[in-house]
Amino acid sequence: MTPEDTKAKIDGIALLDESRRFEYLDQSFAGLYGFSGPAELIGKPLSETFSLTQVERFEEELLPRLKKEQKWTGVISGLNRDGEKFTQRVSAFYMEQNKLVFLVKNITPEGRSMFKVGRPEYNWPEAVESTPDIVAIISPDYVIEKINDAGAEKLGMKTSEVEGQKCYEIVHRLKSPIRGCPCKQAIESCKAGIGEVTENGTNYVVTAFPLVDKREELTAFLHTVTQVSKNPPSELKACEFFIRQLDKLSNQDEIYSFLIHSIREVLESAKVTLYKKTPDGLECVLQSGYRRDMIGENLYSSGTGARIETLKKNSSTYIPDVAISEDYIRYDPEVRCEFVAPISTPKRILGVLDIRKLETDSISPSERNLIEIMASEASKALEKL
Repeated sequence: MTPEDTKAKIDGIALLDESRRFEYLDQSFAGLYGFSGPAELIGKPLSETFSLTQVERFEEELLPRLKKEQKWTGVISGLNRDGEKFTQRVSAFYMEQNKLVFLVKNITPEGRSMFKVGRPEYNWPEAVESTPDIVAIISPDYVIEKINDAGAEKLGMKTSEVEGQKCYEIVHRLKSPIRGCPCKQAIESCKAGIGEVTENGTNYVVTAFPLVDKREELTAFLHTVTQVSKNPPSELKACEFFIRQLDKLSNQDEIYSFLIHSIREVLESAKVTLYKKTPDGLECVLQSGYRRDMIGENLYSSGTGARIETLKKNSSTYIPDVAISEDYIRYDPEVRCEFVAPISTPKRILGVLDIRKLETDSISPSERNLIEIMASEASKALEKL
């Protein structure tokens, strides 16, 4: 296996049905989460590749946005079958009513790779930040079976006028596929094809991903045409920058300080403390935003509160209004909202982050997700030391 083959396997594409179960996925998607092939995941729920917390976030926060905007691009934590978390860029969009396409790309310390024509598993969504303009499912004989509404509009037609037509006839007005057609490559080799097109000064990336059934036989392919965007979402830029910079740090103090600084950049006026796990519970080792000195403060595992609860269950705790919860912060009455995230790896928990703000319910789901990912990536860096 060549280095390029190894890199290709870290990306993947999947199609989810209306029940949010895998209807199609490619080999690289399956391998990304530790499965031997698509057959092991087809028919299984999304929770097989993402934690329940992330699935809940998807249903509560991202699905409503998808229904409104028809697309979403951002960062999320993947979960392989061994329980290991890894940070991913995900592009999700509607293929047709109630069906979703997921494109995933691991975010690594090396940052952005160079775009290489011919390797869509490696380059998209790495090379393409925006979601596709045209998305279609096309049969092996080039008949358009399904196309999204935006794609039909792009062609100046209705979906009913496009579906059932040969793609090269209705799009290119030709009697055979265009030269270098990625769809032709997908059909002939049963491998993903990719190419670049420039039209009226605008660059597009065109792809074709083969769709195979459980018998590994080609039944159709997913075809996309996407305008290249130069403005990735701020959440995506923040996450990529954090991971790249984290890889340059060489000791625990640097990692802790960078983690606290990055969270303050995301949340601005937040009060942040970092607690390190001890045999007895937690000890505060770093703070930001507080007037009083908290370094050295100990919290014992026999006690109560959001920080100890997070330590014990190794999952985040969010209290949108501390005044009406049992975890009311009596000694800090100006605080209205608290979020505690674990600093942990699949092997062990290293500590917790405690974030407090002065406004009720003032830490958004996206911000909480980004903090969890930062804490997780910092944990990996600490474990490498």
